[in-house]
Amino acid sequence: MLEPIAAPEAGTDKQGEASKKIVENEIPPSSIGELTRPAYPAEALAARAGKCVVFVTITIDARGIVTEVSPTWQRLSIPNRFSDEFLDAVKVAVRSWRFEPARVVSWEKTGNDDLKYLGTETVSARTDVKFTFEASGAVR
Repeated sequence: MLEPIAAPEAGTDKQGEASKKIVENEIPPSSIGELTRPAYPAEALAARAGKCVVFVTITIDARGIVTEVSPTWQRLSIPNRFSDEFLDAVKVAVRSWRFEPARVVSWEKTGNDDLKYLGTETVSARTDVKFTFEASGAVR
């Protein structure tokens, strides 16, 4: 986070008064190609485990690669006998996903409200994803 620029001392040159404002636009990651769906775990399907909803948080690094997949704290997945198998299926699928990484674009706001491009930085990002494993074996 940027710290505010200190006001000039009284009696100093007025030229420094027109402080530059930095504007940052955050651009979220976007998928590249097809996003592989997880496979319904065979053992759970054979045992007729039924419908299962899995919520995960994925971390996408500055190269666009999924580096972490973990159960989310935002929404609770209802545990069942095959919870680990469903989570493993999600991890396998999601780790194959590729993204255009998230970016922060910096602009300088000039005196007449025009924007001057300063630069772009790729950054890591996190997002929550929901998977619904249907009793039929389909996954949404």
